[in-house]
Amino acid sequence: MGVTRIPIRSMLLCGILALVLAACLSSNEALPGTHSASQSPATTAPTASPHTGHTAISHKDDTELVATLYEMLGHLEASRANLERGNWTLVQAHAAHPTAEYWASVEAALTARNLASVRGALDDYLETAKQQANDAASRNDTARQAVQNVIRTIVDESPEPNVTRAAALALLAESIATEFSEGVENGRIVNVEEFQDSWGFFHVLRSELPIVLSTAPASGQGAITEAQEDLEALAQTTFAQFSDAPGATIAEADTARERLQHLASELRNAFGITASAPSSTEEQLSKIRDMLAATLQAYRTGDPDRAYEEAANAYLEGFEALEPALLERGHRELVEQLERDFKAIRDAIRAGRPVGEVEQLIRTVESALEEVEEVLR
Repeated sequence: MGVTRIPIRSMLLCGILALVLAACLSSNEALPGTHSASQSPATTAPTASPHTGHTAISHKDDTELVATLYEMLGHLEASRANLERGNWTLVQAHAAHPTAEYWASVEAALTARNLASVRGALDDYLETAKQQANDAASRNDTARQAVQNVIRTIVDESPEPNVTRAAALALLAESIATEFSEGVENGRIVNVEEFQDSWGFFHVLRSELPIVLSTAPASGQGAITEAQEDLEALAQTTFAQFSDAPGATIAEADTARERLQHLASELRNAFGITASAPSSTEEQLSKIRDMLAATLQAYRTGDPDRAYEEAANAYLEGFEALEPALLERGHRELVEQLERDFKAIRDAIRAGRPVGEVEQLIRTVESALEEVEEVLR
């Protein structure tokens, strides 16, 4: 695409060397800054060192962390849109996602960067949403601003800020396509919450992408133009219009998915970013099973926080990568059932249910994964 491609291995090495140097200069200084709920599996967030309080953060970690934060921001946007309509059920559903679904996968990385205080703003908003409080809108504003500040800090401190933001938005575009596929079938909304996920994520993409494209190298102009055209076309569709009505028509359903995938590809081309090769179905299923085994082991040994993190990642970093292929093969009910089953595990851990009950819930998911394996074989 006319741009010099920077090998991922080189970017990782440069980022790590820079951070090691910074750590040597000041052992008390925070290092710059997972999963994206995108189709590309994410790596587990780094944990803090008991000696230094920080870990070396790679360029890939920056990208995936920012992509996850973009999704958290998208849920807050969807929650705010429902707030304006007075739909408190969906206000609360989207307000809960950043902490209930994502937090376990980002907490260690944010803590390593001294950015975990954003949790306070998220909790404050969720509580006002549950109470249907008069100040819910202002709390939502505060939470969104807090997440945006964290994103800005991580991007600004990353080895290549423009590349990090562009790569994260490419992951976000792919996540939008996945959520949209779950929310819309045959041109109609079949799952309002999933559709609103895609709408909230797109709201973030629509806001951030023009800024990022303005920083792309001139040599990537062709890819920039195509990404801009995709964004403009998507912004004109009914897909970009907020809805809380089951059965509402989304006329451009098929082209929306295609444009989102194309936009992600052209965005990477514009910045010379090479996408990570996706794991095979067998590798992904093995990853999920390993995480479920780690979930049960941690819970048995009295570590519910670790168990919850493993369970969350089994879904976010594991199963979500398989959802698009299952949806393409017409197995929507299997996807939705497994989403509920994964959530049931997390809920049981959070509620402190007996080990036997958590184990049974895990066995239910493992049994369903056998069907997933058969379908995707």
